[in-house]
Amino acid sequence: MRKRYLQSFITPTLGMFSLLVTATAGGLVAIKAGGIGGAAKNRSGEHIARFDVVHELQIRFAAEHGVADPVALVAAVRHSPMANLLINVAIEESLGDPVAKGSSGEEGAWQVIASHWGAVPEDIRGQAGQAERIIRSLLISVKGNRKEALARYNGGSTPPVRSYRYAERILKRTGQLQFAVNFLPPKGTLSGQI
Repeated sequence: MRKRYLQSFITPTLGMFSLLVTATAGGLVAIKAGGIGGAAKNRSGEHIARFDVVHELQIRFAAEHGVADPVALVAAVRHSPMANLLINVAIEESLGDPVAKGSSGEEGAWQVIASHWGAVPEDIRGQAGQAERIIRSLLISVKGNRKEALARYNGGSTPPVRSYRYAERILKRTGQLQFAVNFLPPKGTLSGQI
């Protein structure tokens, strides 16, 4: 991302909040608001436009891989740092169907077994949160080995060979999606190229 030369002005408001307005000769570029000990949030037009392009790429990717409602799936994982991985696990497990039922008692878009991981939420956002917590805990238990964590997600604590193939498929697709996201066109050429 290109750096801009900006001038910053800080205006205290109500003694608790501050508003940082970053302006350039062309006008307002970004607004950051923060509270007492709260982190500032960037609301720049460039950041939002890039985020929307990533969101659109994820939706297109999910649709191309057979997800019936890619918008709902991507919206469910939109704010997760593991969004691309979660999208691909849902594609592999159920094509992102939040009401899918498996033959071994798996439920939801991420095919979670309730007896192992707790009740599966009915809404896809809740399912996404549950799947993220499960995968994150598996990643911690295998010291960050994504292939091993996904194999255990699929096949339990001693996964069979087919679970490693499952993990390889997910990681390959996740890599393809991440490549597309990482190599977006340069700033200023985003509009009309989603």
